[in-house]
Amino acid sequence: MNLPTEGSIVPGKAAPGGGLCRWLVSLDFDGTLRQENGPAIPGEFFEKMEELRPYGVRWGINTGRTLPYLSSELLPCSPVLPDFICTCERYIYMADEAGTLHPATEHNCECERINQQLRQAFQPTLHRTLGAIRHTYPELQWEIAATDPLSVEAEDSETMDSLMPLLTPLTTAAITIQRAGRYLRFADARFNKGTALAYICRELGLHPEQLFIMGDGHNDIDAFSLFDGAYCVAPANAHPEVAAWLHTNGGRVSPYTGVIHALQEWFYERVYRA
Repeated sequence: MNLPTEGSIVPGKAAPGGGLCRWLVSLDFDGTLRQENGPAIPGEFFEKMEELRPYGVRWGINTGRTLPYLSSELLPCSPVLPDFICTCERYIYMADEAGTLHPATEHNCECERINQQLRQAFQPTLHRTLGAIRHTYPELQWEIAATDPLSVEAEDSETMDSLMPLLTPLTTAAITIQRAGRYLRFADARFNKGTALAYICRELGLHPEQLFIMGDGHNDIDAFSLFDGAYCVAPANAHPEVAAWLHTNGGRVSPYTGVIHALQEWFYERVYRA
């Protein structure tokens, strides 16, 4: 299988048009839509989205994965592609009326330019700090991602919990940490899951009340916090800090893993009654 590179057209098709988008479902991938066992996305999910489409419901994936990494699991199991994809918490792809997913070229190029500037300016400081951490805390098992010198992959989520207090002092008003489970990326503060989803909403003319946002990781808080009035929910397996944030800020935590139960509750509470 030939995987798409970042910035290319994603092979395959989303479900064709179907009229005006009235509701938008934004889903994290790992730990939310993708479960540990079974296919990357269960067939039941696609059946549910086909059922909701006549109500004007469209859906997409908002993930920290790169496009090739996402595609390696998404393409083999997907009868249709999402209506939008956001990768690396910043790059955007949207389907046209025929279902072809095109990159938001101007936006994506600007993201790439700024990310390259950040790499050049910040990488030496980050790697000096990581070297000191490795020397002082040899028991912590982690590595720098092979494809991104601003990303760290820990052995497990608990190890990343231990790394966070050591890395957080490197953040500034301009540089933030994007964390999902055992993965972490330093990023320009102007781009995150929330700003990527805001771009999608502007293009589609949607308001927060028309959004369903679901995710289990720290980087999903950027999306939860930006859309006051959106239906924000985490699966039962969410990180405790993410669950606590939602409880404090009017969101929800599903008693179930996966997305189907939460989607059903949202549909009957908001879409069906509209």
